[in-house]
Amino acid sequence: KVFGNQKHETLRLTSKFRRSHNNASMGRQGTKVLVSENKCKPVDIDIALDDLLGRQFADHLNEYLSAHGEDTISVGMVLKNPSKSKHLETATMKINNFWLDFVNLRAEEYTQDSRIPDLMRIGTAHEDVFRRDLTINVLFYNINTAQVEDWTGRGFQDLHKGVVATPLPPLTTLLDDPLRVLRSIRFAARLRFTMDDELVQAAKTKSVVEALTQKVSRERVGGELDLMLRSLDPVGAMRLLINLELVDCVFPVAPYFRELVE
Repeated sequence: KVFGNQKHETLRLTSKFRRSHNNASMGRQGTKVLVSENKCKPVDIDIALDDLLGRQFADHLNEYLSAHGEDTISVGMVLKNPSKSKHLETATMKINNFWLDFVNLRAEEYTQDSRIPDLMRIGTAHEDVFRRDLTINVLFYNINTAQVEDWTGRGFQDLHKGVVATPLPPLTTLLDDPLRVLRSIRFAARLRFTMDDELVQAAKTKSVVEALTQKVSRERVGGELDLMLRSLDPVGAMRLLINLELVDCVFPVAPYFRELVE
């Protein structure tokens, strides 16, 4: 049990880290940043909710703190924007050096062959994990049982094999949020993992490249690049960008060079 009287909260294990050479907090920049002193430490804690929206839970937490004579904590909101592949509203709070992100588990229902969900609702952990990015990123820590749960059945296996793969067919996962192409590269480079063959092929498809160009803001792309360059293997990350033929998409400088030549 972590906060309040909710019964079903789980912690989603994340792999967001930042290396620093001093003991000062760097604040929250773009993606998520934490504090370190010659060590890698987790940047944030994602708390997944199966019966509340993130803002509702954050409000309950502040009510609990207020009722017990503690200071309340300001709540930031990252609003959903499906047109930009941001499907979930997230409430975020900073407690000491940790950022806590509260977000509901997600389930979707589709009509016919459309990949645009007709209905989005609070789901179960099993429903939610298959809409996430990578199998190694969808391990849940159940705070009630103190057990790590692998709902895809592949998370532990892919960690052991050193493979970056997607819970659903790669094309489906990447089109759901094209930024996942860059996240896949970042995790593969930082962890020295290989990318699943089907994921490599999907990353090269025209539809994914177009979606990455048109649906993902330069800020989000820049955030992923920043994390790649700060990782232990920035050269490996750049090599993957080249091999996946994503350089022109990520670094759209060719038009400017043409202007200079002309």
